[in-house]
Amino acid sequence: MAKWFYKLYNSIQSHKAVFVITLCLVFGALVWMASTLKFDEDISKLIPTTSENEQLQKVLNTVQFADKIIVNIEREDHGSTEDLTDYATEFLDSLSKRSSDYVKDVQGNIEDETIFETLDFVYTNAPLFLKEADYQQLANKLHPDSIAKITEGNYKTLISPSGIVAKKTIIKDPLGISLMGIKHLEQLGISDEFTLKDGFLVSKDEQHILLFINPKYPSSNTNENSVFSEQLYQLQEELNNAYSGKVKSSYFGGTLIAVANAKQIKSDIQLTVSIAMVLLMAVFIVFYKKLTIPIILFVPTIFGGLLAIATLSVIRTEISAISLGIGAVLLGVTLDYSLHILTHIRNNETVKELFDGVSKPILMSSLTTALAFLCLLFVDSQALQDLGIFAAISVIGASVFALIFIPQAYKGSSKADSKSTILDRMAAYDFHKNKLVIGGIAALLLLSAFTFHRVAFNKDISNLNFQPERIKSAEAALDKLINISSKSLYVVAFGTDEQHVLETNDGVFKILQELEQQQKLISYNSVGVLVASDKTQQDHIATWNHFWTADLKQKTQDELITNGTNFGFKPTTFQEFYKLLYHDFQPLSIEAYKTMNVIPIDDFIARDGDFMTISSVINVENSTIQHVKDAFKNSKNTLVIDRQAINETLLGHLKNDFNKLLGYCLIAVVLLLLLFYKNLRLTLVTVIPIIITWVVTIGIMGLFHLEFNIFNIIISTFIFGLGVDYSIFMTNGMRSGVASMTTHKTSIILSVLTTILGVGVLIFAKHPALHSLASISIIGILSAMFITFTIQPLLYKFLILKPKNGND
Repeated sequence: MAKWFYKLYNSIQSHKAVFVITLCLVFGALVWMASTLKFDEDISKLIPTTSENEQLQKVLNTVQFADKIIVNIEREDHGSTEDLTDYATEFLDSLSKRSSDYVKDVQGNIEDETIFETLDFVYTNAPLFLKEADYQQLANKLHPDSIAKITEGNYKTLISPSGIVAKKTIIKDPLGISLMGIKHLEQLGISDEFTLKDGFLVSKDEQHILLFINPKYPSSNTNENSVFSEQLYQLQEELNNAYSGKVKSSYFGGTLIAVANAKQIKSDIQLTVSIAMVLLMAVFIVFYKKLTIPIILFVPTIFGGLLAIATLSVIRTEISAISLGIGAVLLGVTLDYSLHILTHIRNNETVKELFDGVSKPILMSSLTTALAFLCLLFVDSQALQDLGIFAAISVIGASVFALIFIPQAYKGSSKADSKSTILDRMAAYDFHKNKLVIGGIAALLLLSAFTFHRVAFNKDISNLNFQPERIKSAEAALDKLINISSKSLYVVAFGTDEQHVLETNDGVFKILQELEQQQKLISYNSVGVLVASDKTQQDHIATWNHFWTADLKQKTQDELITNGTNFGFKPTTFQEFYKLLYHDFQPLSIEAYKTMNVIPIDDFIARDGDFMTISSVINVENSTIQHVKDAFKNSKNTLVIDRQAINETLLGHLKNDFNKLLGYCLIAVVLLLLLFYKNLRLTLVTVIPIIITWVVTIGIMGLFHLEFNIFNIIISTFIFGLGVDYSIFMTNGMRSGVASMTTHKTSIILSVLTTILGVGVLIFAKHPALHSLASISIIGILSAMFITFTIQPLLYKFLILKPKNGND
């Protein structure tokens, strides 16, 4: 291979213009191909999808987990109820003017006309809203003396100041049937502690008004929602100042949390990358004594990344943006190859000596690292498979390109380098001869045997969210008000036939009623109280027809006319009600129910093509969760979704997959090293430090109670890859002699410095996920370096040199 690269180098030297033009064309083509690829920002694509959870994933992708922004408008010491409603009115008016492009709708504000429309809908379809207990109450109302009292009460209401408002209802519904039906819709509401006042949901102590904003964009679209978030907080500041001491507001919701996370990640990355780039540029320029060194260093890495994205654009229509983001971090591996080549050139090796010294270890390292990344294909996660392909192609592409490009672009100094830098002195130091260092590593290895089992996998993604103080305080206030932090379960009926799904949901609703009677629930919201299957609706209509016999209809009409005459009512006053009694009722479609704007039916019913889900939300105590789940275990086409538990289960599968993955990686590396070295002892010299590095890394994490999570466990592949690189370069360096080993150690130290400055600076990040990436990276990379410098020479001496001397 060294001869091939040397011939190619000489050929390019003879045709530099052609090389430059070809390079520009290749980069242009790769950029164009990469630009055609679409990106999927769904973080759930990281979660493994298997045949076992395929149906669950389909339901999760269809269900509308309503991600509302809750606006809590709170009265202060000097405020009145009027101030509270005025604040809410101004808020809605301003929101409509400023943010209509970002708001789908707002719930919690009900106009008088909407109330009448809802009452009218319930009245017109009365049989569908009445329960068995209502018919007993209605039977009591139909006694002659009861009708007389009701008629007298209606008369007093009509002549009172409120008569104009009540007239519409009483004339059509003298017995109050619509009011009996509408009370059941409270099960779609938020809490018994709130009542409707002046068109708003006001707490019974009249201290709070709650509004619920449905954003137009999903919480994952942080670009659009960040603008909306700014508008909301600006409006809040203006109104809080205007009503200072009287009324204030606070916001809580997943959309705002997502925006806060995106902003914090952006802020953290800008700060840490700025620090890292300045320090890296300074180190590279000082060490290599050339201003253009940063460009030369990163060109192979950019080429590898572009080649990987271009390749993915051929085999995929879209890839996970999450995997590409993680892949960008993993590209630190590709800097190794550039650093090794640059360091050898800096030490005034000839081009032929350069290729003889680095081509084989670089290609070995890139192939073993690529093979380790390709083991991600064994994980049942689309995003992680994309990551494996991306990283593997990047690594191989960058290594080959570095061998071709860097010798053309970088020339070492013509004068002998004094090698007086601190990095050179550190590389020349014999760590394996220092008993304290050896004892320290041995002690860590022994300690790790007792601490590695402490390392847990944090399956709760919410722990990796960043929440500003204002969102935390808003959540705490809402928890006191409506118990927002209580455990929520989603019971989902699903299927492809609408009527079958509705019938399944009818069964869900009955079980929910039973659980409520058994006091196993705090509360529940179910559209089953409103929307039912045709079969259930026909049963309700049949119950109505059975109750309203021809004799009862006539008798009720006669009593209303007789008693009405005493108060001056005409015989035709309640004519609309008489028509209702003789109306031929039919089941309603879901679309018909949606005409009631006051009920957010789309929050409960969702479709994806012909697949349909109907969700109910349950608030429970932790002690009754299992009882609730057991109540639905025999229900067909029904899932009880505990979002946290499901994430924990699926992410637990991801952890198990990674345990297997590390085994696959190790087997792949061992086989490839055996193929290259054709020597078991050399392979052991290279592999044992990798295993020790992993054990020590886990042990140190256990010692400091650091946890793995969905993000930093992926970085373990990165650490494994760098550990492989360091071991291979040390083995090849030791085989080539002391001078070569020192050069290899210098490039490894540069790689460690680069990685710690590039990823390790995230230790200063405020975002929990980024912070966790940094800590495991620093521990893993430093462990890999010291173990490689210390243990590997001892193994080489014991397994390679001693047997040779013995043979001599």
